[in-house]
Amino acid sequence: MNDPQNVKTKNRLKIAVLVRRFITTGGMERYVVEVTRRLARQHDVHVFCQERSWDGDEDITFHRIPKYFTRPSVLNLLVFSHYTRKYLDESFDIVHSHERVTHFDTLTVHCPCFRTFITEQEIWWKRLILWVSVATSPRKMTYMWLEKRQFRDNGNRIWIAVSDKVRKNVQKNYNLPDKCFGLAYPGVDMDLMKKRYNEENRETKRSGLGIDKDDLVILFVGTEFKRKGLDALLEGFSLITRNDTKLLIAGGGDQREYLKAARRLGIEDRVIFLGLVEGIENVYAISDIYILPTLSEPAGMSPMEAMAAGLPTVLSSPKYAGSSELIKNREAIILENPDQPKEIAEALSRLMDKDLRKDLGARGRSLARDLTWERTTEDTLSVYKRILQSRGEGLDTR
Repeated sequence: MNDPQNVKTKNRLKIAVLVRRFITTGGMERYVVEVTRRLARQHDVHVFCQERSWDGDEDITFHRIPKYFTRPSVLNLLVFSHYTRKYLDESFDIVHSHERVTHFDTLTVHCPCFRTFITEQEIWWKRLILWVSVATSPRKMTYMWLEKRQFRDNGNRIWIAVSDKVRKNVQKNYNLPDKCFGLAYPGVDMDLMKKRYNEENRETKRSGLGIDKDDLVILFVGTEFKRKGLDALLEGFSLITRNDTKLLIAGGGDQREYLKAARRLGIEDRVIFLGLVEGIENVYAISDIYILPTLSEPAGMSPMEAMAAGLPTVLSSPKYAGSSELIKNREAIILENPDQPKEIAEALSRLMDKDLRKDLGARGRSLARDLTWERTTEDTLSVYKRILQSRGEGLDTR
């Protein structure tokens, strides 16, 4: 162990952030932007990216990485990995990647491992067939190769998981000890979530969407409808017989099959598709309940944002949703079986009680108040400190 008296201490780091798209739409991309901009308030931050959309006040240096093509994505990823390695030099104190590249000091893991689709298959002969499918697919083989390099322990790397669910998934697929990990959940911008409409403005906004002022509005936010559980949600919502309920669906995706499902279930006039939404806080402000019956979510931002906005929340259990790990004191209604419409309907029926909605909304908001992007950034910096200490260096954050 390094002698603390001999540790060279720094108070300003030069940090390289590797991400293909430095933009504010998309869960992973927004996570990167929120943390990076806060790092830049204290340190010298350089972002290596292929595209960016940035209008913040923080002083960030951008380095453009070539993008010769978008598809296939794996080739684009190889190009990104090659050029970032080429452009990086020894002047950086920390190389922090958010992509599957071969070179970094720390890497934030935003999603389950690629090889999960094989390791979660319990029947041996089906697992064998999946391995054969990998061996005959250049795309899959390349992803496997990159991922294996990504999770190779060289004795100095530390991985940052966005939830404990993600950490456990990595450890199930690759032999990495607990000491190789940090944890940094997505945060919430509490200032943004403070938006409140007065009754007149709220009514006007609702009216523009065909919602009456006394309607009970249930909000779903997600960009991958099937994975986020919209199929079961529509069926569960159809079991709610109150005609003064509306279901708002915000997020990108092919709406056609879900519009057909709404018609088949007889709820077409109570379901409103908003598409991709800029300024989602405005939608929280006109909603009464938030629900995400996801079947797979590493660490979604929208549940905690909804709680921060004061919305009573229904969420899948930690088996399915990483953000549920944070629910400790009945701050949300938890779905043990999010694929079961009846369980969804029962949860929503409970929230027809105004007093319960008020109590749950207050509990959720209290929880979210501590889950800020500043906390996410501090958790990230704590990993940087561990890396520096392993080199005989230190970080003074006073």
